[in-house]
Amino acid sequence: MNDASMIKILLLIGCVVVVNILLFWRQNVDMSENRNDLEAQVLSLQRKRDYLLLKNADLERQIHRMELKLEHIETQVRDFSQARQDRKNLPQIFFITPTKFRAEQKADLTRLGQTLAHIPNLFWIIVEDADEPSEMPTKLLERLKFTSSVHIVARTPPEIRRNESDPNWKFPRGVAQRNAALEYLRTNHRSFKKSVVYFGDDDNVYDWRIFDEMRRIEKVGVWPVGIVGGTIVETPILAPNGTTVINFTSIWKPERPFPIDMAAFAVNLALIVENPTAEFSNHVPRGYQESHFLESLGLKRSDLEPKADFCTKIYVWHTRTENTKLLKRDRQRLQNPESLNLIEKDAIL
Repeated sequence: MNDASMIKILLLIGCVVVVNILLFWRQNVDMSENRNDLEAQVLSLQRKRDYLLLKNADLERQIHRMELKLEHIETQVRDFSQARQDRKNLPQIFFITPTKFRAEQKADLTRLGQTLAHIPNLFWIIVEDADEPSEMPTKLLERLKFTSSVHIVARTPPEIRRNESDPNWKFPRGVAQRNAALEYLRTNHRSFKKSVVYFGDDDNVYDWRIFDEMRRIEKVGVWPVGIVGGTIVETPILAPNGTTVINFTSIWKPERPFPIDMAAFAVNLALIVENPTAEFSNHVPRGYQESHFLESLGLKRSDLEPKADFCTKIYVWHTRTENTKLLKRDRQRLQNPESLNLIEKDAIL
């Protein structure tokens, strides 16, 4: 074999070696790239796994919170159902309100109604001094969603009807209306033996707690009244035993059998049913309406049950609404409400 042939063979072998080296290098490069791709995929999958684990933990926390909320709601529903049942078992309160048309009537009844609307087992009897029921009290009862209420009328006799020029003391107020309410109770609610009856004027202010006190009355309950009779407070005075009423702080005619305000007492409905002739009168001296009525029920001072934390708290205020000082023109227009414009009507009708 000559030198030329040997060189060709060596070159061929060299080429083969180089080709193999290049193939081997290429395979290593491809494997390296594949390894990098696999490592990237592994890292991506690990991140997804970590994200899913976090999301799963968050979902488990949300499920736990929802379970706690559901448990809380179930407890509230159970408590609400029990409260509703308890409210149904509360003694009924019959709240009697005499009223008549005047510029302040709608404002007073609205304020009072928004208080009474929150009291369970309360039946509101609105007795209007009129020949026919007016729309305003009826609409108010509907708007406040009073399901236990009635709106009736009883006209004050003309001979004792007070004019604007008459002083407050000249004629008794609310007699015909309160008597009409008593007759309504005797006719329609005789079976409510555990109920109590309260005469609540439309311009007084009432703390909700007074109604809890009323429900525990056996015969007749009494309590202090704020801003009445020219004094800051008028209250029964108790004996040292803390349960017996022995006197009153009234400074106006303290010799009255019961020197208290109409807002200072409530009576059990059973007494009203058992004494069908008990009522208020237009023919008793000024300030004797309360005494006349309580005596007509056969009650004595020894029957009085002190309430409002043994007569140490004020839950009712005798706040009379001041007569509005209207212009002469508007006072005249009140006599003919049809002459009022729409916004004026909404203020008083």
